This record gives sequence, structure tokens and C-alpha cells, in this order.
Amino acid sequence: MSKRDFKEIHELERGFAEVYRTQLLPRLDTLQSQRNAAVRRTLLELAALIALALFAGFLTWDYFGKDYLGPLVFGEAMVGLVGYMLVRRRSRGWRDRMFAIVMPEITGFIGNLDYSANARDPQFAEAFRTRNLIGGHNRADIEHHVSGSRRGTPFEVAQAHLEQVTRGRNSSRRTVFKGLLVKVRAPYPVSPMIRVARDYGGMLNRVAEALTLGHRRHRERVVFDDAAFEERFAVYSADADLARATITAGLARALIAIDDEIGGKGRDAPLTAVFDGDWFYMAIPRRQDLLAMPSILRSDIDLEAAIHDIFADMTRLQRLIDRLHGY
Repeated sequence: MSKRDFKEIHELERGFAEVYRTQLLPRLDTLQSQRNAAVRRTLLELAALIALALFAGFLTWDYFGKDYLGPLVFGEAMVGLVGYMLVRRRSRGWRDRMFAIVMPEITGFIGNLDYSANARDPQFAEAFRTRNLIGGHNRADIEHHVSGSRRGTPFEVAQAHLEQVTRGRNSSRRTVFKGLLVKVRAPYPVSPMIRVARDYGGMLNRVAEALTLGHRRHRERVVFDDAAFEERFAVYSADADLARATITAGLARALIAIDDEIGGKGRDAPLTAVFDGDWFYMAIPRRQDLLAMPSILRSDIDLEAAIHDIFADMTRLQRLIDRLHGY
């Protein structure tokens, strides 16, 4: 059974407790019953799969002995993989149903927002790749796309899991980026490009330039009076005055706050951003999903923590847009 009350924490949540009580709870209680049925069905299927695997393994060992140990181990591993894929598929379907219930209520409550389970543009990440905010990849899982406007400023944000997958004899799968991709209308057209990167120190900055194929080359480092911002970030642009006018003190503090909230300067994957033309692009690496819904294997539905996280993310985004446009 889901919690009957919702404790409002963030300013953006004020008034949402009534929506939670009247709109969400009745539907979540129904979903809880469906979850229980799905769990029972999944456990029965797993039990049958395990029993079949053990029986087949016993017969193989009894008739062929240790000569077939390798194929036997491989077969058992494949059965385990099938079981894992079954649970993962059911969990994904469960999570999608949760999103379909919860997200429209949240976006409708905040207002001026539109939610889609998947990015409407399958090439959403391409603009970030071409600006060297994320690496090259050939598999993109982009979901939880939220678009809208704040103070008349259009924006888009989506969760992205980008991978480089190679097939063949030496197949591999490497995560290139996992986190949030944010796109916000710039306060005015920005040209030339302004890049916000991690400051690693003099020598390491040059190493980073080499590893990223010289995307900072032919641009000068722009120095800011804000010591905390300078310690954290390195800004590059061919127009230093434009860079300082664009990255105001308020925006600099907002970027530091977001960086702190995702783990700070010690992170291997840093926050990066670019002003280019009419848009501000930002890549925020995160291990945790944007919307962490309860698992299908949980004994009850407790959405309160997940909903608080969603409102916190939207609060940070609103704060960033406000600072970006001088509010």
C-alpha cells in the first residue's frame, strides 16, 4: 500500500499534497494490485526455469559426465541470462506504467511543461556530440524528455545513456555518457562559442585538450574574478568580454551548485557546457537516473522520495534558467 500522505518539502511542491491524495493514490493502489500479480507470475516463471535448468543439468551430467562440463556450465549461464532478461523486461514495463501515471501529474502541476517517455527527436543527443560535450557513440537510449518554458525561455531536458558498442570477435560495450542533457534558449545570440570545461590545472588542461581532439584549441582561457568558479571551471572563448558578460556571477554560482549536487570537483566525469548561437547546452553526468521509480520487486509503492527528487531536479533547472537570464 502506498503512503497516504505527501509531505511538501520544496517550494515548487507547495500544493502538490492535494494532487497526490486525490489524483495519484487511487491509481497507485490499483497499480499495486497489478504489481503483486506481476511479481507472482514472474516468480513462478523463474522457478519453472530454474527447475528445468537443474533437471537438464542433472541428465547431462548423469549421461555424459565431466566431458560435457563446459557446455553444461555455458547452458546454465544462458538460463541465468534468460531469467535476468525476464525480470528486467517486467521491471521496465512496470516502471513505464509508473511514469505514465506520475509524470503527467507533476508536469501539469508545475505548468508550461510537456513530458514524453522518449525523446521526440531521436537525434536529440547529436547537438551535444557535435559540440564535444559528449563522446561519439552508436547506441543512444534517451528517455524522460521534458520540454517547456520558464519566464518565456524555451528549454528541453532528457536523460541519456549513450554507449559505444562493437560487434564481432572482440565485441565490447562501453558507456560514453550517462546523465542529463539540458538545452536552454540563450539570453541573446552568442558568437563566437563559449565553452565551460573542468579546470584540471595547467598541464592536465593540456592533456584534456589532447584527449578531446583539441576542442579548446585556437581559443583563449577567459579569467573570472570569482575565485571559486575559477578553481572549478575553465572557460574558453575567442571573445573574453562576451564570455564575462554572458557568464554572470549568478550563473557562475548556479553552475557551482549543480556541480556540487552531482558530486563536485572530484568526479571523473565533469559537468560541461557550451553557449553556441541561440542556445545554451549542458551535459550533467549522473549515475542515478533522473526519475528513480521503485522496483517491481519492492513490497510496496512509496513514491514520495522519487517525487521529491523530480521536484528537486526541476527546481535546479528553473534556478539555472533564472540565473541565465539575469533573474
